[in-house]
Amino acid sequence: MKKFISNLIIFMVFISFDLSAQTVTEKGIGTVKLDRSTCRDGQPADRKKQLNAIEKAKTSAWVKYTSTFSSDKMQALNKVGNSFVLNDYIIDYVVLSSDCSKKDRAFTVIIRVNINEAKLNNILRSSSGSSQNQQNLQGQGIVVLVVPRKTTEAQSFDARVTRQSMTKKSLEADELIASDENSTSITESSTQRESVTTGGSTSTKATKRTYEIGDINDANAQINNVLAPLGMRTFNAARLESMAQRYGYEPFLNEVLNQFSGNSGDLGANISPQKQNEIIDIIIDVGQGRLNYFLLGTVDYSVPRDDPDTGAKKSDVLVNIQLFKIDDFFGAESVASVGPEIKSAFGETDVLAQTAALKKAFVEATNSLIFKL
Repeated sequence: MKKFISNLIIFMVFISFDLSAQTVTEKGIGTVKLDRSTCRDGQPADRKKQLNAIEKAKTSAWVKYTSTFSSDKMQALNKVGNSFVLNDYIIDYVVLSSDCSKKDRAFTVIIRVNINEAKLNNILRSSSGSSQNQQNLQGQGIVVLVVPRKTTEAQSFDARVTRQSMTKKSLEADELIASDENSTSITESSTQRESVTTGGSTSTKATKRTYEIGDINDANAQINNVLAPLGMRTFNAARLESMAQRYGYEPFLNEVLNQFSGNSGDLGANISPQKQNEIIDIIIDVGQGRLNYFLLGTVDYSVPRDDPDTGAKKSDVLVNIQLFKIDDFFGAESVASVGPEIKSAFGETDVLAQTAALKKAFVEATNSLIFKL
């Protein structure tokens, strides 16, 4: 029986990796008092006690999962109200360990649950979809320039220390005169003191990072998967550049990517205001009123590491994204923003962990923008 449970756990872990783009894995713990019942074969004799503990563990996992929600997503969840049923969003669960204590008269169970995040996000988007801002986005064209980046080099600088010292010297002299009827004596003594005061300052330069640009087409596809069901029409930056050249504009995408990678510019791997305004002018000219929004930002993913709890690879993604409304006079007006926020995901290998984390970051970031509206 133990071997079967062990194999089942391993099987469920691999299943969770395959579903990482749509599900979230979380652990929960539940404890119930046995009252008058007792333990039998490591389990409560009363079957209802075991089921109650599992339900408490599910709730515990759900609370841990929702504790990472942004305030906007939490508000959207609260709007669902009494119609929300927890088990509708839990795909399955695996019992990791359990303990039935006759001495403490308590039963404790630890489980791992798989939560259907895609289904939850769809419900939350629907519940928050009545805002005027969201209705204004339906049918609108949105230029998407969200750049996935991986840190390839972080150049740090040693602290520059300036030391100063001040020396102060002083001399004290004493004279003692002693006299009697026959003689007079004079005794002199002197003391020299020296005090040294030290101080200084420390100057440290900020770490300079260089990034490797990821697959922008994949990023656009994932964002489009979220925006399309909401009635929005995405327009990628490569298409914008191609059409801009017909209007006499110079290509801009390579320079933008060089700035975001840290290979050019003086703003620390960020797009310059001048280049951003240039893109906005292109959107106005090329769009002719059909491109009304601009989604701009970065998602930075880390080198995957071993997770001590699951033994799987874990990757973190830092998200910074802004949604602008384009106006031919005011330019880009910020409508909503996400970040900086960190998203994490698991995978069986380094590549799977990075892919899962990026997909999760794109979905979560785009949904967060929708919830903010």
